[in-house]
Amino acid sequence: MRTFKLAFKALLFVFLVSFTSSCDILQQTAEIQRLRLCEFDVNGVSGIKLAGIDLRQGMTRSDLNAAQIMQLTNAVFSNKMPLKFDLLVKVDNPNDKTAAMSRMDYSIVIDGLELISGNINQRYEVGPGSSTVIPLPIEIELFQALSGQSADAISNLAFKLTGSDSKPVDLLFRVKPYINVGGRQMAYPGFLDIRHTL
Repeated sequence: MRTFKLAFKALLFVFLVSFTSSCDILQQTAEIQRLRLCEFDVNGVSGIKLAGIDLRQGMTRSDLNAAQIMQLTNAVFSNKMPLKFDLLVKVDNPNDKTAAMSRMDYSIVIDGLELISGNINQRYEVGPGSSTVIPLPIEIELFQALSGQSADAISNLAFKLTGSDSKPVDLLFRVKPYINVGGRQMAYPGFLDIRHTL
C-alpha cells in the first residue's frame, strides 16, 4: 500500500511538472507572437550631449560659444569624447493583450559604422491596441568607437545627430527583445533591424 502511495505521488509530481512546463511553453509562444506583431520604429534622438555640452536640434559647430569651444577642446586633448543621447523608439502594439519586454540587446550603426552594442536590463510594457515611445539612454565614448579617425570627424558625428548636416544620416538600430516567463529569459528569434534617416 505504501509503495502504491509513493508511486502515485511520483506520477502526480511528474504530471504537475509536465503541466507546468506545457503552460510555460504556451505562454512563451503567446508572448513571442505578440512581440512579432508589434511594430518598431525610431522617432529620432533627443537630449544630445557631447562632452557635457547640450546640442540642440539643428545646432552646428559655429553655434558654440567660447566656453563650449574650450570645453570641447579640453575633451579632444584628454582623448575623452562622451556622447549621450536618448534614442526614441516607438512601439505599436496591435494585440488585444499587453506586449512586454524584460530586457533587450542592441547595437547602433550610423552611416555604416557600428558605434556601440550593449543591453538594457529594464522591463517595458505596451498596452493592448496602443503605442508608446521608449527613450533608450545611450552613451558612447567616441574616441573608442571611432578609433583612428580625426578629432574633427569624431565631433562632427555628434553634430550630425542634431540634423544640421545637409547630407542625411542613416541610423540603423538593431534590437533583440527578451521576455520573462517563469523566471527565465527567452530571446526573440533574431534581431529586429530598424532604420531611420536623420
